[in-house]
Amino acid sequence: MFKKILFIIMLFMPLKIRAMDEQAKLNQLKPEAKEVFTQFLQEARETFPKQKIIVAEVYRTQARQDKLFEKGSSTTMVRVSMHTKRLAADIYFVKNGKILPYEKAPYLILGRIAERLGLTWGGRWKVPFDPGHYELRGVK
Repeated sequence: MFKKILFIIMLFMPLKIRAMDEQAKLNQLKPEAKEVFTQFLQEARETFPKQKIIVAEVYRTQARQDKLFEKGSSTTMVRVSMHTKRLAADIYFVKNGKILPYEKAPYLILGRIAERLGLTWGGRWKVPFDPGHYELRGVK
């Protein structure tokens, strides 16, 4: 009996950990942004119930942003990002533990959902083209 209970706990434990991790990330946002991103993720998952959608990064310290900028490894081309202001999130489709590239996932539909909710979508940008990036502008 104990083994069955332990197996059931282990089976569901990773799901709870992921959910807590995502909620912790969303809690890093400013309240106005958290509300919009929560609605966005709910609608995204309702629209794509068979796809795995993850929140990769939300808040980024200025020190981290500076390192990414200096290394040239960040798609952002600014020293102060909307991530450092707690108004942005990187959200991706994932399959087999890998982020799906723009060509292989319906990012355009996800972008339209975001825009309808008032978010700016990085998939509309020419440089840098960033289809996994979403931000809430107009909030201080």
